[in-house]
Amino acid sequence: MLIDRSRHAPKARGRRDRGAGSLEYAALIVVAALAVGVLGSLISTTAEGHIQSAICGLFGSECGDESRNTAGDGDQEAQPREPSPSPGPPVPQPQPSQEEVETEAVLNETQLGRDALEWVEDNGVRVVYRAGGGSYYDGDANVFYIDTNQSPEERANTFVHEVNHAEHRGEPDPGDLSREDFIEQSIDEEVEGTVEAIQNNQQLQRNRGGNSPDTLLQQEYEDAYDSAIADANRARSAAGLPALDADAAREVGERAGRERVEQAFENGEVVSSVDGDTYGDNYGEAWDDANDCFLWIFC
Repeated sequence: MLIDRSRHAPKARGRRDRGAGSLEYAALIVVAALAVGVLGSLISTTAEGHIQSAICGLFGSECGDESRNTAGDGDQEAQPREPSPSPGPPVPQPQPSQEEVETEAVLNETQLGRDALEWVEDNGVRVVYRAGGGSYYDGDANVFYIDTNQSPEERANTFVHEVNHAEHRGEPDPGDLSREDFIEQSIDEEVEGTVEAIQNNQQLQRNRGGNSPDTLLQQEYEDAYDSAIADANRARSAAGLPALDADAAREVGERAGRERVEQAFENGEVVSSVDGDTYGDNYGEAWDDANDCFLWIFC
């Protein structure tokens, strides 16, 4: 039986047909690649800008100049930023007053004065020089007020005195003490500051060869100092004992000098440079003000 194989066998192609088909496919691939490249370039430029804008919006920030330039015409160059404005000339610092310069020059002549200046700087105390009003320390504001009507030497001694008040800022507390105890401790603080001012002036006089006037209560302090040492040595001599050595004599003299200064504050011999009242009266009024009660309820 003869079998017809013509329907089942594949139709053979000639060499020319096979070559033409390969070239056509290659051309199509090249054209497609070029089209995709151009289109991708256009889409990339536009999409990049939109994507960046979307990211900026997502995080609640504003896009800078770079994002705006990218989203626009690709041929445009980024505009240069404006230079920052010049800070201008430095602000001149206020110059110290002549009184301040003079006072600090005197303070720098003694160890106690230099220590006082250093303490004020380290503790942020503001010093105000003005004519009149007396000299005092305002503990609430942490300010020294120095009366420039004084001489430079007296201003320096006052400065040392007021540093002692600043070192005891907030002490004594009238809310924790009886009226009598508050007055006593406040006057003790005044005495301590006055003795330090006297000792500062003594250092100044020694450094200047005695060419400087005495300060407040210095003569009274020194008279008591010398008298106490002399009395102690007479008593020791009568008892057959040697005279006091230098350290012991200094201790006896300083104790007596301090007692004399305290006496001057307690008996009204010394009054306030602010209002002319005695220190006992002023500190008594300060205690009364701090402990004043409204209708005996709000104390």
